[in-house]
Amino acid sequence: MKFVRFISVIDIAVLGVAAVAIGLPPRTMQAAQASRLKGDDDVRAALQEARAIAHPTDGKAVEQASQLMSDGGYRDWAVEMPRAFSERYKDSPVRWQALRAVSVAYLDRFQMTLALDYANRALAACESVGVEACPAWDSIRMDLFAKHLDAGIKSGINPRKDPEGFAKAAGDSVRHIRLTPRAGMGGPTPAPTPAPTPVPAPTP
Repeated sequence: MKFVRFISVIDIAVLGVAAVAIGLPPRTMQAAQASRLKGDDDVRAALQEARAIAHPTDGKAVEQASQLMSDGGYRDWAVEMPRAFSERYKDSPVRWQALRAVSVAYLDRFQMTLALDYANRALAACESVGVEACPAWDSIRMDLFAKHLDAGIKSGINPRKDPEGFAKAAGDSVRHIRLTPRAGMGGPTPAPTPAPTPVPAPTP
């Protein structure tokens, strides 16, 4: 009885996704029995997308749904779903999260130029809404992410053939700063600065 009850709840959730998503172009969705789904990952992706559709101002839900789709191998959907949100809710203060999800989904598909394009769009959308809707830390991370992608693309390395080389070229674009450890922070204690030698007063 419990198993039947669980299946029926999932079926209702999947049907709900299909019903609500009718107005979400360009992708159409079809309901299917939970027993026909590949596994728990597909169910989680469907439920997470249902949450994103029900709460379009929840940028984090859109990002999580896109990532679950990408992880499950539905990489076209992982791009189309957040991109549709970003186009439909252009005035949303969390639109930058949907744009960032598109960028990450393109990265998973090794389409680096498109990933960079949407990373820059996400950064611009973030800066336009201010730190209350897009914290400074997120802005910094997206800026670094975009710079990494740009450096990797300019290197001319094919990320499909040489992902490690692409990653290294991207990482080399960031200037590394060595900070001198302070006393008491686990590093060597710096030598004290010698006191200046006193100069004797001139003899009158």
